[in-house]
Amino acid sequence: MYGLTFWILSTCLYFLFNLTGFELAPIAKDGLNSLISVYIPVLVLTVFLLLYLTRNRKSVEWEKLYAINKSSAKREAWIASLYLLTSQIILGYVFNMGLHFPGTDVYTTRSHTHVDVWIWALTYTLVYTVLPLIWLKKRGFSLKKLFSSFRWIRDLWIIIAYWALDFFGPILSGSTNFLGGINANQYAQGISLGILVNTLGAGLPVVVMMHMIFIPRIAVLFKSKFTVILLGGLFYSIFSLFDPGVDYGSMETTLTSITYIIMTQTLVGMGKATFTVVTGNPFVHFITLHVISARVPFDTKMYIEIFKIK
Repeated sequence: MYGLTFWILSTCLYFLFNLTGFELAPIAKDGLNSLISVYIPVLVLTVFLLLYLTRNRKSVEWEKLYAINKSSAKREAWIASLYLLTSQIILGYVFNMGLHFPGTDVYTTRSHTHVDVWIWALTYTLVYTVLPLIWLKKRGFSLKKLFSSFRWIRDLWIIIAYWALDFFGPILSGSTNFLGGINANQYAQGISLGILVNTLGAGLPVVVMMHMIFIPRIAVLFKSKFTVILLGGLFYSIFSLFDPGVDYGSMETTLTSITYIIMTQTLVGMGKATFTVVTGNPFVHFITLHVISARVPFDTKMYIEIFKIK
């Protein structure tokens, strides 16, 4: 399996670069601890456990729900991948825009304004939501038909359990100080505003590009759910190439940035992909492992500061 080989190679190279004393990008520091304490548990809990718990479910009717022509699915999956990679290089390297605000920068107080936030959110909405949806519609895709297939009651236990895990996990583990120093008004406005901008800039782009375009086309090509999930994870790692803390200023930091992203974000992406693979609903991951859970405890204080919420 080429995808698994590629992930293993990237992971081995990351640790080799560490051992040989390469300069580490900020995002790539303490990779072993991050892999063991965060990313491997994500893989176990959201991929292997969820696949086991839903093992008796019927396969999703990908071709019918997503208007896929199997004969062109492989080509369209490649087109989506190349579109994502090319646009990420342009947006990230030229304009310093990444999937998660504020791009490659690590946010500090007063380092960015609300104008920066809206430019990022609206740009990502156009590039990864509006244009791809137009492309899908021309191929016969219907949002109305897709929405009518969702089985929310059946999947409610997945949504509640994994949302709680991803929302409270970072708080209980101490990886983010979510509640400290936030009053009720800041709490209400900061969370709602953060969800809005992250939905536009991060959530919907991933839903459309990864869960509506890439995963369904891969799913009609491979019978193995794990293969589809793995390739979905690798696709998501492309989305993460310009996350906060990456550094492409030198050859060493470039190599450690890229190998770290592939090593870790592939596993995160596999977790996201699993929800769509087992339910057929591209919005389940959005509720459980993206904007409405993880980004809330991590981003709320930042948006309170940026938008000067009192």
